[in-house]
Amino acid sequence: MEIKKSYTSDTKITIFSLPGIATILVLFLAAGCASETPPEMEPNKVTITAVGLTFEAPDTIQSGWTTFQLDNQSDMIHFALFQKFPQGKGLVDHQEEIAPFFQNVMNGINGMEPADPEIGAAPPEWYSNVQMMGGPGLVSGNLNAETTFYIEPGTYLVECYVKTNGIFHSYNPSPDVYGMAIEITVTENPDATAPPASTSTLNISSEGGIEMTGSQVRGENVVEVIFEDQNTYANFVGHDVHLVRLDEAADEEAISSWMNWTSPSGLETPAPATFIAGTNEMPAGSSAYLHLNLEPGDYMWIAEVPEPGSKGMVQRFTIE
Repeated sequence: MEIKKSYTSDTKITIFSLPGIATILVLFLAAGCASETPPEMEPNKVTITAVGLTFEAPDTIQSGWTTFQLDNQSDMIHFALFQKFPQGKGLVDHQEEIAPFFQNVMNGINGMEPADPEIGAAPPEWYSNVQMMGGPGLVSGNLNAETTFYIEPGTYLVECYVKTNGIFHSYNPSPDVYGMAIEITVTENPDATAPPASTSTLNISSEGGIEMTGSQVRGENVVEVIFEDQNTYANFVGHDVHLVRLDEAADEEAISSWMNWTSPSGLETPAPATFIAGTNEMPAGSSAYLHLNLEPGDYMWIAEVPEPGSKGMVQRFTIE
């Protein structure tokens, strides 16, 4: 007798081929990987070169933790202060309205005629919305320094307002030439970056001054600078942190006096000592990381405020 096998419509047959199984496994693994948080990357790196009284740097960078190297190829001391400008404002506005205003102030202190008589007695209203966001601090001629901080998307002005013969580097008496200031656009970075690991910590505040946790050692150091608060001092700026390498002729009182730009001799070239690193002022709660390679000798932390010693913002240390 012949037996016939039949399949009804309710019967389901599923056939898996080896290539099909492999495809399913690949898709499963890919879905699992996609749900994981991508690892944070090392900080971006950007070089700002000081040549004479000019800055050279990329005009566009990405946001996130970024290590800025100030390569000072000039014979004069410089710094690179990052200022976040309000929307619609930038380098042209700074050079036409802000730089001449402060030069007028300095000329008045020095008993000179205004640099630009058409500039008003107060800065424009929009300038109150500018945020000081840090950047590499004072670096003496033919040295370089690295400072890491988190930079958000936006339009930034990078400025050096050290003075030579009473004229701010960021102001140029010639109307056809800009001073030592550049504009940088920061775009959104889709990749997360992480800050460097620190070897010691420096806290700065208007009440506690400069306070160290841990110590600096010979060789490589990464010092995290924490801005516990911020304040506007008599020289119209907030506190920051700079590192001075002291030689036998260094005069702490002269260095402290030099840190006040509103003094005719303040921030005037040449500097009274060798500055090797630092961070410019930042908002309360911000951090910056200073990358240092320290040789044996005497050093001093100091802030750019009037009479920093009276505010606890001068701290010496020695590397054996």
